[in-house]
Amino acid sequence: MANFKTRARALDLLGRQQIAGIPTAINELLKNAHDAYADRVDIDYFRMRDLFILRDDGMGMTKREFQERWLTLGTESKVKHRKSLKPRVDETKSPRISMGEKGIGRLAIASIGKQVLIVTKAKNIEGITVALINWQLFEIPGLNLEDIAIPVQEFKRFPEKSDIDSMKEQIIQSLTKLKDSDELSQGEYAEIKSTIEKFDICPKKFNNKLIGKFPWEKPEEGGTFFYISSVDDILHSDIDGNSKAGEATKIEKMLMGFHDTMTPKHPAPLLEIVFRDYRSDDHEYKDLIDKQEFFSVDDFELADHHFEGNFDEFGQFKGMVKIYREKTFDHIVNWRGNNFNPTRCGPFSINFAYLQGVQKESIVDAVNHAQIYAKSKKFGGLYVYKDNIRILPYGDSDYDYLEIEKRRNQWFGYFFSYRRMFGVIRLSEEFNSELKEKAGREGFIENKAYRQLREILKNFFTQLAGDFFSTDESSPSPKAEIWRAKRNEIKQSYKALEEREKKAKERKKKFEDALNSFFISQKEDSLPETIDKLLKDINLDVKSIYSEKDHDIASQKLLDIESRSRQKIDNFRKSLMIPAPRGFYIKGELKRDYETYMEEMERLDSIVFSDAYKKIDEIVEFTISDLAISISKRRRLEQAVESISDQAKQINVEKRKSVTESVTDINKRVKSLTSELMIDLDDQIRLVKDKFKTVSISSEKDIDLVATRNSLSAEINSVSERNTAILDALIRQLEGIYWEKDANNNYITNEQITNALGDELEELKERVHTDVELSQLGLAVSVIHHEFNSTVRSVRASLRDLKAWSDVNEQLEGVYNNIKINFEHLDGYLNLFTPLNRRLNRKAEDIKLLEVKTFLIDLFKSRMERHNITFKHTRGFARAKLRGYRSSFYPVFVNVIDNAIYWLNDSGEKEKVIRLHADKDNNIYISNNGVGIAIQDRKKIFELGFTRKENGRGMGLHISNEVLESVGYKLELDEPREGSNVTFKIAVANENNG
Repeated sequence: MANFKTRARALDLLGRQQIAGIPTAINELLKNAHDAYADRVDIDYFRMRDLFILRDDGMGMTKREFQERWLTLGTESKVKHRKSLKPRVDETKSPRISMGEKGIGRLAIASIGKQVLIVTKAKNIEGITVALINWQLFEIPGLNLEDIAIPVQEFKRFPEKSDIDSMKEQIIQSLTKLKDSDELSQGEYAEIKSTIEKFDICPKKFNNKLIGKFPWEKPEEGGTFFYISSVDDILHSDIDGNSKAGEATKIEKMLMGFHDTMTPKHPAPLLEIVFRDYRSDDHEYKDLIDKQEFFSVDDFELADHHFEGNFDEFGQFKGMVKIYREKTFDHIVNWRGNNFNPTRCGPFSINFAYLQGVQKESIVDAVNHAQIYAKSKKFGGLYVYKDNIRILPYGDSDYDYLEIEKRRNQWFGYFFSYRRMFGVIRLSEEFNSELKEKAGREGFIENKAYRQLREILKNFFTQLAGDFFSTDESSPSPKAEIWRAKRNEIKQSYKALEEREKKAKERKKKFEDALNSFFISQKEDSLPETIDKLLKDINLDVKSIYSEKDHDIASQKLLDIESRSRQKIDNFRKSLMIPAPRGFYIKGELKRDYETYMEEMERLDSIVFSDAYKKIDEIVEFTISDLAISISKRRRLEQAVESISDQAKQINVEKRKSVTESVTDINKRVKSLTSELMIDLDDQIRLVKDKFKTVSISSEKDIDLVATRNSLSAEINSVSERNTAILDALIRQLEGIYWEKDANNNYITNEQITNALGDELEELKERVHTDVELSQLGLAVSVIHHEFNSTVRSVRASLRDLKAWSDVNEQLEGVYNNIKINFEHLDGYLNLFTPLNRRLNRKAEDIKLLEVKTFLIDLFKSRMERHNITFKHTRGFARAKLRGYRSSFYPVFVNVIDNAIYWLNDSGEKEKVIRLHADKDNNIYISNNGVGIAIQDRKKIFELGFTRKENGRGMGLHISNEVLESVGYKLELDEPREGSNVTFKIAVANENNG
């Protein structure tokens, strides 16, 4: 009698060669963790160590369970039979539907790497089971399963390197036997032996270093760890993806959305999954399963359209359709594909959202639309979940299993795009048991149940497109009219806003150009030259009077010259005037520039222009005295008033003319529009009447006459309703023209109100964005606090140890002090942002400023020498001291000097100098002769985020000032000292300022 024999290659064929790829293999391991009632799965991939680790906190396995379940293929966990193994259940948790069936998941490990170390502990059982498997052996032709040795051992503690080395030796011994019996060639033997010997790891030590602890100290704790080495290089490209921006990588496509987390009221995820990719060393990593990258409930609810409901056992849909988040319909979609007989696929539910592809057709604001659209490009699609576990590859944006994009290309009027929809199809083992996954996890087996599922969904989307999103106006759907009308309304509003924004941008550009021109003229100091030239012209005009012998004529000429001169100064002042922003909102740097301009104009008025007017008065008074002519003060005043009045009248006449022309133009356009609308309506009525002539009443049935009447009246009503809507909008605009005089005789217009509301809206938007950023920063900082707490304690302990050494070793003293100061600096910064609830063990002390300079020389010596920068200090600086913490003051000096070096190097100066000085009040001055700071930047340099440095972050001066203020000092920009262009001052803060 003969028997089947199983070659070892059968495992390779069923596992590595069967599975779709590494991402799918990882997904299978996640499903195994789910079946083991795990709550957490941590994945750590160390590229430099060629090591992939997956850990879960599931039920784990005893040695017997590992041998009878894990090492046994085709276990009967889902087959009801007296010999079947009972499903493993954690009675402390809610029951879970098992996702594994064929044992493919464990074999899929071979596609990740060539060998795996498995460390597992069963809950409530003592003892840790360890096994080492080399998958290369299963690729060798001619070997039977019984020829391959798999060391399995049980320990009372976590395994160490010596334990693993012993197991490696067992495999190598079995290899040697296979080679000696000619089952392995010398080349095969050498290659596999080399792989085994390279596996150099101590699980105990390595496990203590990993982030995210899985303690096994207590009996009730357990789990399973996989240490996979000689990782396949394809994993790098699966993680990194290609160079196309915005495209999801294979890992992201397969592992994002393991549970449904996007739909409102979704089931609570059973597994918390982390995938850390250590690219260079064992400290810095990237989390590949970033929840922020995937769709959230907020994204779902923000989308334009929503569809939710159930398909019954006959394939008929009944549910809700919401268009533009406003109009909700109870909707039914029939399917006749199975002649209303029960389907093989069974009942299921659907819930998905849809985003209009063009922002000007969407009700989603621009920022959120861009974010959701970007996510849709990466992760858009309909995800299939069975008992809240994702079934691959459904949901992959490249796997259009419902052929939505195909129909979109073939049918011009087809609405849906696969990448713009995101949502879920929910299945369950209870009702959809005939939908079975392929062995390679490439979707469902294409049996009758799956074909019915696809046909039901294809029919569903086709019907939805026709019922709600048809663009065919010849046979309009009443429900589609809702979408078309709202879309047109949004497009028109968007167009109006676009036009308004275009004009606002033009105004804003002119405003910015005017500000820049003003600051350039200030920088070039051309204003005094212009004033001087005007005054010289006045002097020349006055000298011409000296030749006039008639005193009355001379008097009048002098008055005329005075009037013209004042007018010239006024005109020049007006040329510098920049009107307040109208029709656009200024913020941030531009707003600060405008405030600086206003301050500068106030200064010019009080000094420059005031002096110019005084000089004109002096010239006139001197001329009167010199020529001994008599001019009445009343006459001078009267002429001045007349001149101003004439000018004011001229300006107002011009504006009145412009207003009258605008009113005439609007009146003309309104009349033209109303005439055009009436003509359109008249043409439509004539067209309908012409159609009516062709209708044969005698041959039509009554029901057809009603339909015809409705159709003809609808054509007239559509034009009438359009005209009415336009005219109503026009009336609202005209009625919106508003003005009113207030108690101070000032007029308030609707434009001022609109601008004020616009400014308030923009400020609120900015505040919302700031609040969101701050909340995100707060979350990040809380993580930093949590992760750094133990690290900070460890560094402090090491510093204490190093202090003991430095006390007996002079060479170490400088190193210790440098590390201590920089650590306190870092710790001080962390204290600014986190509620660490701890006191630093540091004491205030008298700090000699020469010690500060020595520290700065040590730090910047090489850079200063490289850029030929001289570092000087005064006697006052040498005598002065600071009272406080070195870690508070040193970083401030470092930041200011670092900035000085940068701008000195950028200045092109031959003799570059940084000078330190202190006065008798212990105010400290740091000066340099590099690039000066522009007028408009004087206040901004201390604001967070402001910088003129290329690739700068604008944080240094802001944080420095914050640190100083926390210890009673302040950092400010002072007037440049002699020989310098920039001077910073460190001074004791004014008590009134807190």
